[in-house]
Amino acid sequence: MLKTYAVKLEERQIEALKKLSQETKIPPAELLRQAVDLLLEKWQRDRERLEFLKRVDEDLEEDRSAMERLSRL
Repeated sequence: MLKTYAVKLEERQIEALKKLSQETKIPPAELLRQAVDLLLEKWQRDRERLEFLKRVDEDLEEDRSAMERLSRL
């Protein structure tokens, strides 16, 4: 279900959107929906990547601690 959501765009964004719409024959509203979907997908990938890197850092810290304990034996 589609709902209305008003946003303010810069003039350059509006002009580029109009041009893209004319060239692709895709309505501006559909282009905006696609752009929002792409942005949301990117943010999700970035979040997953950051969570993965955090887990790697935690694992490395555990390994570092274990190596230090072993070196004292």
